[in-house]
Amino acid sequence: MEKNILCLAGDGIGPEIMDVTIPIVEKMCQKFNHVINLDKGLVGYAAYDEHEDTMPEVTWEKIKKSDGILFGSVGLPDRDAQVAPEMRPEKRALLPLRKEMGLSINIRPISVYAGLENLSPLSDEIAKGVNLTFLRELNSGMYFGKRQSDPDGKWASDECYYAKDEIERIARFAFELSRQTGQKVTSIDKANVLNAIGVFWRDTVVALHEKEFSDVELDHCLVDAFNLYMFTKPSEYKIVLTSNMYGDILSDGAAGIAGSLGLLPSASINPDNGFCLYEPSGGTAPDIAGQNKANPIAMILSSALLFRHTYKDEKAASHLEKIVQNVLAEGYRTGDLARSETSSDKILGTKEFAQAILKSI
Repeated sequence: MEKNILCLAGDGIGPEIMDVTIPIVEKMCQKFNHVINLDKGLVGYAAYDEHEDTMPEVTWEKIKKSDGILFGSVGLPDRDAQVAPEMRPEKRALLPLRKEMGLSINIRPISVYAGLENLSPLSDEIAKGVNLTFLRELNSGMYFGKRQSDPDGKWASDECYYAKDEIERIARFAFELSRQTGQKVTSIDKANVLNAIGVFWRDTVVALHEKEFSDVELDHCLVDAFNLYMFTKPSEYKIVLTSNMYGDILSDGAAGIAGSLGLLPSASINPDNGFCLYEPSGGTAPDIAGQNKANPIAMILSSALLFRHTYKDEKAASHLEKIVQNVLAEGYRTGDLARSETSSDKILGTKEFAQAILKSI
């Protein structure tokens, strides 16, 4: 299969984790007989320095010619004061990119790898074997609702709006994933208090399940209860179906279970045309940028999702994920994963860890 993939490295550690991931992607394509046409573009402050725009038109042109994006990270807090608020990368680049390209489904796998249980703030017994997949609706809900505020400062409101087809779209994706994996779907809402949007979300999910996916295991959990359960019994949950805001909050919280953001990949998908964006869940980490200290695992695992969702090659995706697990099992670590000074961990830099992955392919 042949695909055109655009690499947007962005700011901070983005360029260095992208640079070490590209050879891995190319070698994986050779191994599994895929063709990849890679292009590069600028986004974030890297783009602003050249175009005075954090999301220039030339980048949009490249995006619209591609089948998907490998994305590094954007945003440098110490530079935000230098530009107008609407030019900050998060607002100028990320949100419009999700909306314009129809990236309505965010996939965020969170796993605790064997041998890294000690990194989790949870006990080893609770953390062992955690394998959660958050499916977050990305283009609607409160983040995109109507905003109002009283000029006199006495009140403010943010509307949470969902259309039926928006809920059905992500619910259908969750149920289809469940059919593939055999995993239970847990839908998150607040139907006991929010008698409009909360009940509407649950009713829509239930109706689709009964009509088309009754063979799939489905349960429901109130968002506040799930916030407790994901830290006390996380292994009981597999596929977690959420609205935009709930998914944002819960998946960030659950990320702590793994022990490092450097381990966590993500994908944002347009389920209608297959266009996808793959990016690490962490940020730009400017304090370690350019020092060969950044953990490239999240970027590498995001590229595994590229094989799963763009190339539709589960064998390739699983192969790369297994290689990462094997290298970790051999005791290789980046600095953020080091257990203690007295452990037998083999601490590697960004380039060296990626090279270990590359050799294992």
